[in-house]
This record gives sequence, structure tokens and C-alpha cells, in this order.
Amino acid sequence: MRIRSLLTGIGVLIAAPAFGPASVAHAEADSCANGVMSDFNGDGWSDAVVSDPFATVAGLAEAGRIVVLYGDADGLVGEGARDVLWQGEESVGGTAEAGDRFGTALAVADIDCDDYTDVVVGTPLEDIGAQVDSGYVQVLWGGAAGLAISEASTAYAQSSFGQPITAGDQFGFAVDALEDLGQGGTPAPDAYALAIGVPGADVGGHNDAGALAVRAAYDGGSETFWITQDTPGIPGGAETGDRFGAAVSCGYFSGQGTTVDCVVGTPNEDVGSKADAGAATIVQDIYFSDELVGISLDQNAPGVPNSSESGDRYGSSIDTIRVGATTRIAIGAPGEDLGSDTNAGLVQLFSSDTEDVDPGTALSQDTAGVGGSAEDGDEFGTAVAWIAPGLGDSRTRLAVGVPKENTTGGVDAGTVQVFPTNNLASDVAWTQNSPGVPGGADAGDKFGASLNTVAGAAERVLLVGVPDDVDHASGMVNVIPFGGGAPRAWVPGSGGVPSAGAGRFGQSLGGVNGSSE
Repeated sequence: MRIRSLLTGIGVLIAAPAFGPASVAHAEADSCANGVMSDFNGDGWSDAVVSDPFATVAGLAEAGRIVVLYGDADGLVGEGARDVLWQGEESVGGTAEAGDRFGTALAVADIDCDDYTDVVVGTPLEDIGAQVDSGYVQVLWGGAAGLAISEASTAYAQSSFGQPITAGDQFGFAVDALEDLGQGGTPAPDAYALAIGVPGADVGGHNDAGALAVRAAYDGGSETFWITQDTPGIPGGAETGDRFGAAVSCGYFSGQGTTVDCVVGTPNEDVGSKADAGAATIVQDIYFSDELVGISLDQNAPGVPNSSESGDRYGSSIDTIRVGATTRIAIGAPGEDLGSDTNAGLVQLFSSDTEDVDPGTALSQDTAGVGGSAEDGDEFGTAVAWIAPGLGDSRTRLAVGVPKENTTGGVDAGTVQVFPTNNLASDVAWTQNSPGVPGGADAGDKFGASLNTVAGAAERVLLVGVPDDVDHASGMVNVIPFGGGAPRAWVPGSGGVPSAGAGRFGQSLGGVNGSSE
């Protein structure tokens, strides 16, 4: 599929007093290194953040919290001090309320280019006034004292994008952020893109059709965008229940590193007569062109293997990475049927250079040479995460979560497969019964329900969320290093991570994966 860069911003920022000021003053940096390692307090050691959105906070069930895991001089990601944040704690704005589920979605980037990594937190079930589950998003700023300690968070809602605050929008169900937008390391602040999925948004009378909100800043100025499938230039059309914006990942696909493109998932999209087949759309070159252009990446697009089928839920998970001049895209379809195996799952790969987006392998457990085999209900592709090269490893890898894989641990114990892009058949599978991996595989664990990676100063790790872990009722996260080192785990109630009653620790994971231009 040949793509020409023709998109521009159309929005005007209209900020309600409590949400999203037109500009936020932060320190100008001498440079903004793309992919600054996850370092919320600037001490040179690598940090991570884990959500626990079902946690009880101050007696409020499912108010939600996030756990910050700082690094220290041993060089291991997240093995130093711990901190716990929720709405109203430290400099985090808002008030903790039952059912908010603060931390449902996370994104990590040095948004203000000050060499302290920041965290974007989605709270899609936040009630604003009488509008139940309208949702909102906060940016928690890094600083020398730590994340969200000394500087008040910045909040965004629909009103920040010129839209009414409406019940059920689930603003912040998905989030992503890019740092150093177009700057190339120049000393200009506020050069970033913030993307927010709003899958419950009503569009033209269609409930839950969905929307994408984007704020892009460059050289101190900013634009905002409210993009739906009824926006001119975007393929498809808004329909009830599509949930456009249920997943989003943004990157630099044009090859120039001066504009941002976002891949948006619409997992409940009907494609022709195929209900909930799912779709994905590239929204191109946000901020710099004259009219919006979207490119369909659904399974009926030219050159894409397979075809759209009912229940595929293509676009449920998305991740992108840029290494050198190439951007790679992975789109999960966990409901894909393979032969007679229903909901076996598939991940469609794409790559792009300066002008092209090229379909690649339709990756599954039935792909030639790949370990395992497709089975009913595996849901391969529920989560996807790219792993950048680093620390002497020149290979780009893709991790795929298969949380309902049956293993020796039992039904739905789960597995994760890691694929080097230069040889997909040399994948390595991890379970909680793999040597050294803590936890022990049990039926119903759903190991691999969430994934992320952190490329730190001294180690690169794959984070595997197990929010339904049977042995740890509040959930856990497995930390699997690349290039040596023993796997370890983060568990509420041990290792300095406070307990919080019932929760789903590990539902979302945050870190910088080290992608680079």
C-alpha cells in the first residue's frame, strides 16, 4: 500500500478551567534524546510503572492506583524504592472515588523534554459531574523528587478537545505518547504528541462509535484533533458499537521523524457482513498537512493475508516501533479462527519506510516453524509489544501474549512468545513454568494478558502482566531480562510493593522501549 503524506490538524483547543491548559510551562532542555530511558527522577537508573486499577484505595473499591518502581545502583530495572500514587495523592489531581479504575491505561515518555520521564494515566470510568464513566486523562510529571511529587498533574477531558463531556465515553480507555516530536534533539520545549482513545464516544447518534483525541505540540505551539470515522478523509463510517479508539499506538511512519502517525484499533467494526471483524486505521502526518487522510489496514486491505471474518476482533491490540529508518506495526486479532480452531488468534505485521506501508507476515502458532500450534480459544495476540535492540543485541523482537494458552499448568495458564523479526521461526516461549520464572503456572493465570518492555541503562526487560494470577490474588508482574540475568517478579505485599486488597496489579505496564530514529 503506497501512502502519501497529506494529513493536517483540524482542531482548536477549548480547555475547560480544570482541564488541559493551552500550554504548560516546563524547563527547556538542552536536548531531548529520543527514547530517554524510563527515568522518572533523573538519577540515571531505569524505572517502571505498573497499574492496579481494581485496587481499593482509602476504602474505595476499584478506585485504582499505580505503583512506581524506581531503579537504583544495581542497574536492574525497577529494583529500588517503590511509591504508590492515586488520585489526590502527592501532586496527582482529582479525588479517588469507587469504581474510577485509575490506571486502566498507561503511556510513558519524556513529554516536556526535560530529561525526566513522564507518565500518562487513563481513568476511563471517571465520573465528571453527572456524566458517569465519561473518563479523563492525567499527565504525571517526572522530576528530581520523583514522579508526581513536586509538580501538579495536568488533566485532559473531552472539553480540552472542544467536545462535550458525555456519560459512557470512556475517555482514556487507551493512551499513547511520543516525545521530541519533530525536534531531532533541538532545544525546544513542548514538542510531543498525546493520543487518547475514546471508544465509548457517540458520533452522529451512534452509541459507542468511538473517537481519537490527539494533542500535538511543536516549538511551543499546539493543535488538538478530535478524529472519528465520520471525519472527512478517515475510511469507514461511524457505526453503533464500533469502538474506534479502543487501542492506539503512535509513531513516525513517514521516515522523516517530523510528524506523527497513529494506528487506531476498531475491534468491533463490522466489515461488510462480518460482525465484529475489526479494523485498524493509520491516521497520517498529524499536525502538518491540509486535510486528514486515513489508511485502512483491515484484513480486506490490498496485500494483507487472510480476510475479515466475524468475531476476529482485529485491532484489539496494537504496538509500533521505529528502529533506524523503519517503523514496524503489529496488530492483534485474538478472535481469529484458524482452520477449525476458533479464537486461536493472529498478529498481522506491517513495516514502513519513507512512503510505503507494506503488509508482512500474518503471524500465528500455525506459521511455518513457529513453536506450538493453534488451538481453540488461545487468543494469540491479546497483547503485543515490540522490543528494541540494545546493549549489544542488534535484533528487533516482538513479544506476543497468548493468555488463554493451555499449558502443563492447566487451562488458560497462558504463555508469551518472543519473535526476532529476522527469523520468526526462532521464537522463544515463556510460561510461569519456564526455568527461573517466578509464580508457577496454574489454570486461569492468563500469563501474558499484558506486555511491555523497558530498555534501561544496564538491562533490557520484558514485563509480563498476570493480573489474574491464581497464587497471588491481587495479580503480579514477571520481569524477564534479555541478555542474561534471572527472571524476577513484582507482587503486591512483598518486595516493597504495598498490598491494596483485591486488585488487578499488572493490567497495564509502563516503560520506554528504547525505539530510536
